[in-house]
Amino acid sequence: MQQQVTRSAPTSRELSRDEALRLLGNVTFGRIVFISRAMPALRFVAHVMDGDALLIGLPYEAEIAALLQRVSVVVYEADELDAAARTGWSVVLTGRAGLVADPQELEQALARLQAWPGERIDVVARLRPELVTGFAAGAD
Repeated sequence: MQQQVTRSAPTSRELSRDEALRLLGNVTFGRIVFISRAMPALRFVAHVMDGDALLIGLPYEAEIAALLQRVSVVVYEADELDAAARTGWSVVLTGRAGLVADPQELEQALARLQAWPGERIDVVARLRPELVTGFAAGAD
């Protein structure tokens, strides 16, 4: 007699702030969302965690650099998904971001960041998350 294996249905759960930031530290790319010409704009970028802050590496664009020079509110999202298994997680940070201006700090950040293929990292922003949300989906 053949025994039938039943799999539990995938579930979704909210992540704690600490868990969300830890997961964010396990990936190196995400998306920064900012307002451009009164509309949301999105860029794929590299990141690394720096304590509870996020360092974001960007190619130079005058509009983004000008926005970040005055410390602006941005949204950042990163995830890790397995579409076939229907598992993964997504984390969204909202907070104030500004350019890293100190030359030594900038040099250290540039050494840690890994650019998207075919891209350069010219500027680095530090995002201090005020709101951290996230969820994980998968079988329990």
